[in-house]
Amino acid sequence: LDEARSALAGFVGAEPSDLGFVPNATSGVNAVLRSLTFEAGDELVVTDHGYAACENALQFVAKRWQANVVVANVPFPIQSAEQVVASVMGVISDKTRLVMLDHITSPTGLVFPIEELVGQMNQRGIETLIDGAHAPGQLALNIRSLGATYYTGNCHKWLCAPSGAAFLVVQ
Repeated sequence: LDEARSALAGFVGAEPSDLGFVPNATSGVNAVLRSLTFEAGDELVVTDHGYAACENALQFVAKRWQANVVVANVPFPIQSAEQVVASVMGVISDKTRLVMLDHITSPTGLVFPIEELVGQMNQRGIETLIDGAHAPGQLALNIRSLGATYYTGNCHKWLCAPSGAAFLVVQ
């Protein structure tokens, strides 16, 4: 496992000690969300292009902590990455504690400007959870430089690994 972890970490640009294996990206999202604590009234942001199973997990966690899920409506089709940034940043408030974003959206296939969005969240002290289910093998990844708090991705899609091959990076 250590050899596989090192090889995968090198491929996705992560530290091997920050990477763990999970059955799929949705399991990674659930592992993160269910390990966090929030306060009543905190805001958890997602877009309307997210994967439904991950959104359901976010709703579950929000209900548990009496937090609020805030949905950023991203137009489709889009003309520029700036539209995505404007949509997400338009719903960020002083109550925002977590932003969950797809790197490549499952329902629409958009590639979100994750580096810019994560950078803006980092400047505000807001944690980011990136669902990168479709990114490994489609995009050149350097998770370390993205700076996301949590990044999860699948290897069984575009890397042609067996089912059950996915990862979670916690930085």
